[in-house]
Amino acid sequence: MPEPPTYSRRLILQSGTAASVCALAASQPGLGALAQTANELRGATHHRFTVGTCDVLVLSDGHLVVPAGMLAVNVPESEVRSFLAARAVGPERVRFHINVALVKTGDDYVLIDAGSGGTWEHTAGKLADSLEAADIKPEQIGKVVVTHAHPDHIWGLIDELDDSLRFSRAQYAVAAREFDFWTMGEATRLTGPVEGIAGGARRVFRRIESRSTRIRPGDEVAPGIVAIDTAGHTPGHISLLISSGSDKLLVTADAFQNAHISCAHPDWHPRADMDGEQATKSRRQMLDMAATDKLRVLCYHIPFPGLGRVERKGSAFTWLTEV
Repeated sequence: MPEPPTYSRRLILQSGTAASVCALAASQPGLGALAQTANELRGATHHRFTVGTCDVLVLSDGHLVVPAGMLAVNVPESEVRSFLAARAVGPERVRFHINVALVKTGDDYVLIDAGSGGTWEHTAGKLADSLEAADIKPEQIGKVVVTHAHPDHIWGLIDELDDSLRFSRAQYAVAAREFDFWTMGEATRLTGPVEGIAGGARRVFRRIESRSTRIRPGDEVAPGIVAIDTAGHTPGHISLLISSGSDKLLVTADAFQNAHISCAHPDWHPRADMDGEQATKSRRQMLDMAATDKLRVLCYHIPFPGLGRVERKGSAFTWLTEV
């Protein structure tokens, strides 16, 4: 049995804020009435584009609403609020969209993460509706790649009532380090707010274990789709590079969480990052690659559909929205 990765209890508990965010969002009046984006007002649930010969769909799983202070914990919250206010964002609460990628490679569909399911937050868990709107049946999906084990990425894999697999034909690719951490490491002994996250990860991973392949950074998880090490947000967090001919798409997952802050202040530590220093290193490497190689980028949590590019700006970067 491989030795599980070690993360300090302090870092694990810091990540537990994600659990309390759900409760906070649910308890505060008026969060569902925040201003909607133009895409949402048009009722957009999916967005189609191509990467070389690959068809790609961005599917909306809805959104979460988080306190602005979640976006950085190593600088004063007043600085975060001022930064957001100057860009007409927040500054009290920020909307995290949930943009799920579906890639058609040959005759098969590859889903990258699966959204929140039906129990995480009432504004999320919309993936099934978006698939239906795009005329894609769950049984058409042959592979699911898991970037990491947070609820808004994996709780949509199984039915919350009977644990049945939502994607009955799929095989699964999960980073070995991520799987081991949540099923064998200290995460198995957590209590308090983060216990629900850890328990949910174990529940999902045990359900898909017999169909899963443990992957490592650099592995080709599906034709033209390669895993990239972006550890820090979680111990085994991965991003993905999709290549078809000369065209490429970088799928960041949660290595990049906010278009404004992640680019302008890549050294700020989001509270949900389990290891802020490692996450910063991964984020800077990813942003540098995106800017150097002029990559098209798909982000999980920025306004739907989450597409754009990154350019250098001094010692930091800037985000250029594509759609």
